[in-house]
Amino acid sequence: MTSNALVPGFVLTPLNARLQQDPQKVSELAERTMIGRNGLPDDFAGAAVFLAGAGSSYVTGQSLFVDGGLSVH
Repeated sequence: MTSNALVPGFVLTPLNARLQQDPQKVSELAERTMIGRNGLPDDFAGAAVFLAGAGSSYVTGQSLFVDGGLSVH
């Protein structure tokens, strides 16, 4: 059994709809990433499929940052 985690940055979802009403704040958060935009739920699909599939059978105890470079900026 493996244990891994996806670590998101700021992702535009209904959960943070209230914050998204402030375009300046959303823009500021996007500027903090290396790619210059906020995340979308679809950005996690490939990473989730990888971690759930046989290709990651020898990957365990890892945190996979899917944050557009926010964590290294």
